[in-house]
Amino acid sequence: MSALQKLTGSASTVAVVCNQWGDTGKGKFVDVLAEWADVIARGTGGANAGHTIHVGDKKHVFHLLPSGILYDHEGKWNIVGGGTALDPRVVIEELAILESEKISYKNLLIAQNAKLVLPQHIVLDRVRESAAKKGFDSPEHPAAAVRIGTTGRGIGPVYADYYARLGLCTNDLLNIEIFKKKLERNLREKLLVLRQYDPAVIKEVMHHPHLQNGRFWNEQNIFDVEAILETYKEYGKRLGDMIADTEEFMHKARAQGRKILLEGAQGNLLSVDIGTYPYVTSSDCSMRGLVQGVGLRERDVDLCLGIVRGFYMTRVGEGPFPTELGGTKSAEWCGKGEVTKVVESKEFPEASVNDKDPFLQGVGMRKAGNEYGATTGRPRRTGWLDIPLLRYSMEHSGPEAIFTKLDVLDECEEIKICTKYDYQGPEYRWGKTLFHPGMTLDKAVPDPELLGHCVPIYESFPGWKESISGIREYKAMPAKLKTLVSFVEKAAGLRVRALSVGPDREQTIVRE
Repeated sequence: MSALQKLTGSASTVAVVCNQWGDTGKGKFVDVLAEWADVIARGTGGANAGHTIHVGDKKHVFHLLPSGILYDHEGKWNIVGGGTALDPRVVIEELAILESEKISYKNLLIAQNAKLVLPQHIVLDRVRESAAKKGFDSPEHPAAAVRIGTTGRGIGPVYADYYARLGLCTNDLLNIEIFKKKLERNLREKLLVLRQYDPAVIKEVMHHPHLQNGRFWNEQNIFDVEAILETYKEYGKRLGDMIADTEEFMHKARAQGRKILLEGAQGNLLSVDIGTYPYVTSSDCSMRGLVQGVGLRERDVDLCLGIVRGFYMTRVGEGPFPTELGGTKSAEWCGKGEVTKVVESKEFPEASVNDKDPFLQGVGMRKAGNEYGATTGRPRRTGWLDIPLLRYSMEHSGPEAIFTKLDVLDECEEIKICTKYDYQGPEYRWGKTLFHPGMTLDKAVPDPELLGHCVPIYESFPGWKESISGIREYKAMPAKLKTLVSFVEKAAGLRVRALSVGPDREQTIVRE
């Protein structure tokens, strides 16, 4: 029996989701499982997601295309589902990259009801974050009440338009007169909001590369409607042959017994429905949202694999992070827009995973794991594995897990795992439960008002202190690492089905 057969068993529909805040290596395992699948589909998020795949010495980063696109030449279908927020510019750029590398995409389909990203969505996203960053959250100011730390890709405004019944979809690209009417209606609503913001900030945002360096700018009306129409008309010509009823395709594929792989984006803890709201993304990136976003039902999924970093985790943007190394100092440092991998390496050249200073240890962990956003380039906040959060997350994805990035901690002398919290905040009602100082929590509650006052209680373990990147069988893994795996399995109630010991496809271990 092959490793993939061991991993998938008798399943015909497999979902790959993240049990943390994203960036856990889903792209690699979608790529690995794409060899097994006939159809690979993603159904949530947009260009705010970045999935990185390593094949030999070649790195591929996709923001909207499913990670299974590298298997297109084998006749495998890749689907961008209706639940996604689709920026045509990004899709076309990714297709151009595939063409330059002579990678085919003839079996790519885009849902006709995918939510269409328009210039006004990106502008609104960016000016809101800019205003919120300055702290203008009084009732008189139109800024968001809290700074979320979005990617500025327009994702939140796209989904808001969808629920407000003002949005456009990819099918509108095929009917340009209908597109024009809907665009003008949408712009009228957006201009009422945007005129409350600083015109200088709007002008600056309108000249961002994601908005074609000012192509859509109009001094009097903010937006040049004709320029938007002409641009999106060309998008429709380029993508028109790919736009289809993908839900019908998925239903037929399942009825025909095709093997289906569902690719998640972000992570459970960033889900707008079950995550640490409001510090979340704007879609439900749990398994439930993923299957809905491709037109299937939860009961259609035979196996859900939840990705977990072993034995640390990261977070991008704002929001509580109990195990964050360096605490507030780390959050503030990573929140600075000018901080990049290069800047950090120059500022802290000696930081390592064994640094005694928690902040510097977090920097060292970030450098060791290359924890910088594939979409934004921003440094990811880093901290130890959090079992209470994992227990909560697994309620929405099940017990089957994959551990990733284990090789990042090869040199770590001591590994800490948070097993519970000591709540040190004020009295706080959560439904029928009254939380009070000194309470011990075994499972996280996703409310930031609670989570922000939770102090982690750790258990410490010795690191394995050897390279594991060349190991291909679980029995050959260091004993100290296997002790950690067993501990997390028992503490969280999960079962580790596979482990990643490096970024390449081949650096994967499937357990017996």
